Amino acid sequence: MSNSTNQDSCQQEIQRDFILQTAFLILIMVVTFLGNFMVCLVVYLHRRLRTVTNYFIVSLAVSDLLISVLSVPFRIHQTLHNGVYCLNTALCWTWLLTDLTCACASICNLAAISVDRYIAIVHPFRYHSLMTTRVGWLVIAVVWTYSVSWAALSSFNWTNLGEEHFFTKNECRKLDKIFYTVVTTMDFYVPLLIVLIMYGLVFRVAMNQARAVASLQPTSNRDRRGRRFSINIVKEVKAAKTLAIVIGAFVICWFPFFTLLLISLWNLELLKEPRVSKQTLLGLRGTFSYVLPTINSTLNPIIYALFNRDFRSAFFRLLQRTFGSSCSRSNNNSNVDESQYSMNTAESNVSPKGKLKKNGTAKTTKFHEVYGEEEAGAAEEPKPV
Repeated sequence: MSNSTNQDSCQQEIQRDFILQTAFLILIMVVTFLGNFMVCLVVYLHRRLRTVTNYFIVSLAVSDLLISVLSVPFRIHQTLHNGVYCLNTALCWTWLLTDLTCACASICNLAAISVDRYIAIVHPFRYHSLMTTRVGWLVIAVVWTYSVSWAALSSFNWTNLGEEHFFTKNECRKLDKIFYTVVTTMDFYVPLLIVLIMYGLVFRVAMNQARAVASLQPTSNRDRRGRRFSINIVKEVKAAKTLAIVIGAFVICWFPFFTLLLISLWNLELLKEPRVSKQTLLGLRGTFSYVLPTINSTLNPIIYALFNRDFRSAFFRLLQRTFGSSCSRSNNNSNVDESQYSMNTAESNVSPKGKLKKNGTAKTTKFHEVYGEEEAGAAEEPKPV
């Protein structure tokens, strides 16, 4: 009887509200895929972006990209049938497996990033010996193995061993409150606690170091080294701030979802009338269970583009290469003026003996910083004797 009722619901014509929701989900899916694909692509194309921290960011982007490819289409299919799940149990398990894997990988990647930033700021002179590329890839492998392992454990019924725990009547769900409690604690709250502790230590140490080197004056070689150290600390703090925004967005999007999940598993009466009206419950469920978790995967590339100069310039160059003809025509005049200015600056800073003045060197270094055409070492050529 229930199967026939479910089939009848699946054959109904889509309602207007669900048409708008479907359009929203399709937009989110496309933007999420393109944005996170661009993150992976620019790190692959630009050598200066191939750092251990950015490898963790790529791993995070891969988890978001997989959500857009493997999870959001199931949500779209359900929305096209007025919110009724119309697929079989095997695909329901696949959907839940994907969600668990990618959500766990996201927060664990953020935890790895927080530890990476902690080492970079608290132990800057040991960072490159501790966080090598090999170590970075090993951490990423551990993160994904950990995530897949917890998702695979969803195949078992932890609450009532041997009984059915996947249900597909009207919606795809797993009834197993012990499993969800354990996996929520180990996959979300524990990594979140690591993130909060690491970033608390990072910003405390960063502020102490910034105050310690602020009084240094560049009057000796030691003080100049202190200034360079201060500049490096500032760069690391800026990177940490960008990643802190990413973590904040993740917490805002996922913390209410996991909290409501635990409440619904252990004390469902708190989410029923008369304590919570039906309209309020629908609003909470729509916002915190569907909208925010879905758009979280879309936000990260936007955050990188807004707050990280290296990613922003890399995104721009990638778009310029992809749509080169139109971008070149629109920016042709400004590029000609900039090239002419650079040539005039170089000529004015060359002495009769052919040596570059300080201003000329500064101008060249700044050009490489902005466009990233050469490695940093290439700009530091030995001075002619």
